[in-house]
Amino acid sequence: MSKKALRKTITALLAAILIVALVGCSGSKDAGQVNLMTWGGDFIPREIIDEFEKETGIKVNYKEVTSNEDMQSLLEANPDQYDLAVVTDYMVDILRQNGMLEKLDKSKLKNIANINPVYQGNYYDQNNEYSIPYAISTSFLLVNPEGVAEKGAKPITGYADMWQEELKDSIVVVDWSVEIMGIALKALGYEYNETDPEKVAQAKEKLFALSDNIVRFETNTPEDSLVNGEAVIGFMYSNQAVKGQAADSKLEPVFPVEGMPIFIDGFVMSKDAPNKDNTYKFLDFIMRPEIAARIAEITNFTTPNKAAEEFLSDEFKNNPMLNIPDEVAENTSFYINVADVLEEYEHIYTEFKMQ
Repeated sequence: MSKKALRKTITALLAAILIVALVGCSGSKDAGQVNLMTWGGDFIPREIIDEFEKETGIKVNYKEVTSNEDMQSLLEANPDQYDLAVVTDYMVDILRQNGMLEKLDKSKLKNIANINPVYQGNYYDQNNEYSIPYAISTSFLLVNPEGVAEKGAKPITGYADMWQEELKDSIVVVDWSVEIMGIALKALGYEYNETDPEKVAQAKEKLFALSDNIVRFETNTPEDSLVNGEAVIGFMYSNQAVKGQAADSKLEPVFPVEGMPIFIDGFVMSKDAPNKDNTYKFLDFIMRPEIAARIAEITNFTTPNKAAEEFLSDEFKNNPMLNIPDEVAENTSFYINVADVLEEYEHIYTEFKMQ
């Protein structure tokens, strides 16, 4: 073989190798990945992630974390290892102020218009630049109206009604100082996480007057106390109230007239996210109405996706604990700057529980 012929053969072989390499790169393996960090369990359902991976070829690496603070530590220590995190509202605020978050490019999120304005423009992201609401939960009252009437108490419409003397040993509450101080503050017409010494002193006195009416402090399963008849009123989280009513249909939710606390968990993107294009694809997928509806049905969290409503089951849509009416949602408040009040509230709460 001549040198000229040999050169042509080598060139052809190299071209063939290059074509094979390029074809190999076009497979799903190299479609990329998204590194996601959030709560464990089925918080973002596995079947939804599987569907995204099958449709796009993009692999989702899901890291389960147990607290907002742990997510903050991981993100700040290794900002280039994570694309997305789902954190609670107050942590969005902290990460935003610390310069850890990417300002979202809305032009890459055609489904962003599906998000209900009721859940946007809040204190932690007033201009909706850094986060996308994903799951909404609240705290409110679950009530046995028959049990309340049998005790001779008037119907329950809000926190203030919990102080009726007829309700002695009849109330179960979640066991967290900030939440319980919040009940007393709201009953007095104040806001959550009040720091004014005079208002805090009034709330302390108000709270101590409720002591005789509380039969149990229970964070994990307060709904059980209503189901078994130990209590006729419970202050608990929305998913617990849903379980309680499913176990006993005579139990009814009461959204306090004074308002109620709300928690919004939302997606945020790391400023140094290594897979930003794929991350935008994942976010847009999650915001599809039919996908958002399926997530809500699986997780029993209220969806912030307004367009998802037509895809929700009648059972879900007709349950005000899951599909919160807009007028109720507008009468909610966030726990802001919890660290500023926690020590004082814990001191008061400890004394209160010892009565």
